[in-house]
Amino acid sequence: MSSREFIFEILRKSVHLVSILIVLIYELYGKEAILWALMLFLVTVIILDYFRVEHGIRIPFFHIMYRKSEADRFGGHIFFALGAISVISLFSREIAYAAILMATFGDLAAALIGKFYGKRKVFQRIFKNDKSIEGSASEFLIDFLIGLLILGNPIVSLMMAFLATLTETAVNKIDDNLIVPVFAGFFGQITLNFLAYL
Repeated sequence: MSSREFIFEILRKSVHLVSILIVLIYELYGKEAILWALMLFLVTVIILDYFRVEHGIRIPFFHIMYRKSEADRFGGHIFFALGAISVISLFSREIAYAAILMATFGDLAAALIGKFYGKRKVFQRIFKNDKSIEGSASEFLIDFLIGLLILGNPIVSLMMAFLATLTETAVNKIDDNLIVPVFAGFFGQITLNFLAYL
């Protein structure tokens, strides 16, 4: 990976660090406030993407954040907002926090470790992609630690980390910014409810 590609990847992933802001707004001002903030963000970026995708207008600064594959489709930030809105709306506060932060920091770990140190592309036959065991292992570890830190429950953390990593590793065409938090949050909430029922 060239230094230019590395800087581009860091810049792209740094946008997702807004997830920390999402958690802080939720914690300080509550569910309704963060849902309104996310909807305002979503409407704004959909409008910007409309002009970018439908009319080919290059919006200053923002146009450098898109991958070539996003040239004629919505960017990942739209799917990230949809994923965050989904988990905040449906799941407990702690599950939502963990799912959103896993989607951010797990993805960041997988991308950076995978691109720099990923040598074993064991998923090529199963998932038809070039993701490495090193990238996936680093994502799982980061996701598990996030789960433990927020939930304090190793079983729920393990389930969420496993589903987040499996989903991130398995998808190629579906945007992971949406499905990672949704799958991690859904199965985390189911596991938490099941354990509470026992």
